[in-house]
Amino acid sequence: MNKIGTLFFTAVLFLGLAGCAGKGGQKNSDSNVEYYRGLLYTETPFDIEKGTHKLTAEEAKSVNSYKFTKDNSGRLVSVEFLRGDSLLDYSALGGAAKIVYEYKDGKQIKTWYNKKNERIESAGVYYDEYTLNDKGVRTALKFFGKDGAPVENRNKINNFVWTILPDSLVKELRYNLKGEETVMNPFCPFYELRFTYDKRGYITRMANYKADTLYNCTAENCGDIGVSYFTFTANDAGDLENQSVYNVKGQMSNLYWGWSKRISKYDQNGYALENAYLDQDNEYVGGKNPPVYQMDYDAHGSMTEVRTMDKERKLINNPADSVAITQFKYDATGNRIETLKYDKDKVLKKSK
Repeated sequence: MNKIGTLFFTAVLFLGLAGCAGKGGQKNSDSNVEYYRGLLYTETPFDIEKGTHKLTAEEAKSVNSYKFTKDNSGRLVSVEFLRGDSLLDYSALGGAAKIVYEYKDGKQIKTWYNKKNERIESAGVYYDEYTLNDKGVRTALKFFGKDGAPVENRNKINNFVWTILPDSLVKELRYNLKGEETVMNPFCPFYELRFTYDKRGYITRMANYKADTLYNCTAENCGDIGVSYFTFTANDAGDLENQSVYNVKGQMSNLYWGWSKRISKYDQNGYALENAYLDQDNEYVGGKNPPVYQMDYDAHGSMTEVRTMDKERKLINNPADSVAITQFKYDATGNRIETLKYDKDKVLKKSK
């Protein structure tokens, strides 16, 4: 294996994919539990969940956190989004407050739970079944329904297949229930994808391929000059600071939503303070797309306000719904109980 390949496999193991198939007893030791403020950004279910901005157990009593628990073999068995002992339902866990992993016969089974600790579906799927190789690395994924029968998710995908290529890129293919190769999602109609990771295990590139050649998607959703690959730049803490989109010639290219680059700013805790959007001319987006969003958080890490701004950072109404300010209210345990929407003149537009 070349140097890049060695770095990649080290990163994969670091992300928690190590461990052989079979059951392992869960440790009771506190050393097997860790808390984080956020989750590492990902573009593919090849990646297992990983936390960013570590917290102590004491800090997690009053801060929204992702609680990671591993078993005796060091394999991830659950991730819970909570404050103290209370599960919360606005996580980045596919609409769930908790996910659970079980291991059996070379398989890794993933299930989801709501804040009441009741099992739920995610994207139309009742459980995921990953296939692991002898190094514990994911090589395939299949979706199943409540009755145990194979199903398609909301993007019409039934299964994924991953191959680590000689250049260490991760090749991803997807299929529907008929066994036909299918796209990632309708808004990004790529078939074969190849992912690049750096030595930290952070994704840096997602590229569209066809017959071992970088390919330009020219479907309607891929803009007027096509889309070929995405690049991702994260800081040392894992916060995604730049996501950019290019065509096969390396030109910036607009996505379906009208932007080609997203630049994000974070505070010291990894909470996004601003997202700015630029088009393929490297100018702030316009028209129906607000160019800037700014966010505030409370001491617990809950988002309290989102503001729509122009490129000068002046408050504006979103052309789509005439809302300029969205505020979120919470109860004492961190549950979101009210959402308020105002225009730029602070006139209430909607509440729920």
